[in-house]
Amino acid sequence: MLTELEYGQAAQNRSSRLAAGDRPEQNEPSCTIVSNDPQIIERCAAIAVGAAVRIKHCADVQQVLADGSGPVLWGSDMAALAEHASVAADVLVGLEQDAASLWSLASRTPKARVALLPAASQWLGEYLGLWAMRAGHGHTLALNASAGGLGNTTLAALLAHAGTLSGLRSIMIDLDQHSQGAWPLICATPPTGVGWEELQQSGGTLAAHQLAETLPQLRETSILTWSQATGAHKLEDQLVIRLLAAVRQGFDLVVLDTGRAPHPQRQALSQFIDRNVATASSLTIPSSGEVVLCGEQKLRNAPAGFPEILGVFPEHARIIKCAERGVLFDSFKSRALRQHLSNLCLIPQVPEQR
Repeated sequence: MLTELEYGQAAQNRSSRLAAGDRPEQNEPSCTIVSNDPQIIERCAAIAVGAAVRIKHCADVQQVLADGSGPVLWGSDMAALAEHASVAADVLVGLEQDAASLWSLASRTPKARVALLPAASQWLGEYLGLWAMRAGHGHTLALNASAGGLGNTTLAALLAHAGTLSGLRSIMIDLDQHSQGAWPLICATPPTGVGWEELQQSGGTLAAHQLAETLPQLRETSILTWSQATGAHKLEDQLVIRLLAAVRQGFDLVVLDTGRAPHPQRQALSQFIDRNVATASSLTIPSSGEVVLCGEQKLRNAPAGFPEILGVFPEHARIIKCAERGVLFDSFKSRALRQHLSNLCLIPQVPEQR
């Protein structure tokens, strides 16, 4: 378990890594277009932007060899060089009149795909978007409540901040469809930044580094919630998918407060979740999966089925007092709180510095 001093040192180490150049935009998904055809470059750039993928332009093969990362798109004007290049040819891109030559080249190039624009624009966008979604490195932890009033949101916020104090770029995302906004539980004066309302208007097209810069931060922990309490909320699946794909690029730890189970968008969320944990009381333990007992000192009855009890998270007087004062994260001054969070073993290891 980290002491309070060690928590502070970890945060300083994290700041040092960011100052040294380990910034979120360096982890963004990107693709490369190898072409000198302005029309192909322009069309591919527009498609990449729509898929929330940065695109790099290379005018010659040597540039691809130097910093190629992510899918490599070869324009029809330079596609012939792909056959003998040591770098992958993921997609051969051209216009309808290039069909014969590109399909012929694809037959001789292992795993190469062909995208004839504009007809294949949607396919290429989906291809890049799916690649970006799977490329994220951020560990995604979902907390879902088996009943109301268990402190699911409070635990999610504390775990996210514990990640920050451990040296991870961390974010807590409020996905509770009945949320009244997480700020009243966390702080008295919310920091400036966008909430779900603004993201709904933007269509969720912010890139990873833009999210990291735009979302509100409380003591270096980013938080996405509703700015105002407006009752039940409905988020479009595509907005949630694009948002989670982006945050997995820009953050090391993503903690989702999904509210009471089952979540209506659980199929969309499952694509991103690395670990799914239920919060429960001794009377509401699910029959399977990982479980944290909230508001309890110990397990009272043997649960039915085969759940894995990770531990208990009892009500702490310090948490209650800090929440009432609007300074929830001050509760980390409690050694007992830090010990309980540590015992749950839900925070991933800090990646080694390169």
